[in-house]
Amino acid sequence: MRWPAHIVQKSSRLLDTETIENKFYPLYDDILNECFPRTTFSISPQYATPMAQTGGVGAIDFAITYVIEALDIDSPVLFIEVKPPIHLPVISARKEAENQVRRRFGEISHLVKIPKLYGISAIGRQLSYYEYNKASGRIVPDALPDSSAIVMDTAPVERWNTNIMEPEGYDKFVRIVEEVKRMTFALWWVYPFVV
Repeated sequence: MRWPAHIVQKSSRLLDTETIENKFYPLYDDILNECFPRTTFSISPQYATPMAQTGGVGAIDFAITYVIEALDIDSPVLFIEVKPPIHLPVISARKEAENQVRRRFGEISHLVKIPKLYGISAIGRQLSYYEYNKASGRIVPDALPDSSAIVMDTAPVERWNTNIMEPEGYDKFVRIVEEVKRMTFALWWVYPFVV
């Protein structure tokens, strides 16, 4: 199976030279709605972290582009941060995109009830996957050491190695979605009182 025609059509309208990340929001909104049924999951755009709720200057920087939550258990099960495709070749932009995902784990880890939370950095259609293990607190892949004295590529472009619109990228994304659903449904089975 591949993405339905309306998703393919939306993707085909997006340019790889796009400078505005918001142009990619409708594509990811449709993809997430295709994968996560509204009867069991909620897709929250511009999900406010606790830091966003303090308000003030820069509060928008504490809103996650998309968070998928399992209904009735009040737990994030996946999140995606979206950046425009022109960020992909820029070392500092990739570094910031990766650091943002790592910060997000710290901002919402106290809400996580499933064993593993996936965070995805989407730069245009290219995806980089991150995993937070609730038991150990570890984030994979490991962060690479940075330097203030020399330019270091701590977020290599190879991390964004799948295009969500190509067969391999589609397959990987759907595998992650199915794993998230399995973890969520297992939690419902163990704790049926929360449903």
